[in-house]
Amino acid sequence: MNLFRRSNSPITSPEKFRDLYEKNRLPVFRYIFGLMGGSQDEAEDLTAETFLRAWKARHRFEGDMDSAIGWLIRIAKRLVIDNYRRSLQASRHPPSDILPGPMPEQVVIDDEQNRILFALLTDLPGEQREIIVLRYMLGWRVNDIAHHIGATENNVSVMIHRTLAKLRDKWLDIDPERLSLEFVREEKIS
Repeated sequence: MNLFRRSNSPITSPEKFRDLYEKNRLPVFRYIFGLMGGSQDEAEDLTAETFLRAWKARHRFEGDMDSAIGWLIRIAKRLVIDNYRRSLQASRHPPSDILPGPMPEQVVIDDEQNRILFALLTDLPGEQREIIVLRYMLGWRVNDIAHHIGATENNVSVMIHRTLAKLRDKWLDIDPERLSLEFVREEKIS
């Protein structure tokens, strides 16, 4: 082991790391929030922890600034897994203020649909959920996802297509009448 080896990391300086943070904090947050489907506060905490761990390990990172997002996502994924293990009873409801509507009725409808969508997303197996989050919440291209998870682009495309079909079928199976009754029941209880 050479103790005098100089790091080739492009993010060793505070200025470069700040650039990395500014460029990637929102995608990392969206990734974490999408995987967890939990509270915004928890996702923000794990996002901060992701960058704290990245800062501590910045000298070990080898790659360019463009490949750093994959490194950050791997750190975030480990943190989400650790958080899940620590708290199996974590909230699975997104904050109600992420999709504000112009009318109060629309806010309620959006919130209810959002809760259902996150519940459906949470029911997906881990790899399928991760691919959907990377594709639609972070806007990653199929080839980037394939590289990240170690699969072929065709395999990722097929997985996305099948997962979306499964989500669509589950969404269509939901009885709107039953949902309205559950919502009214929740309102009477609270």
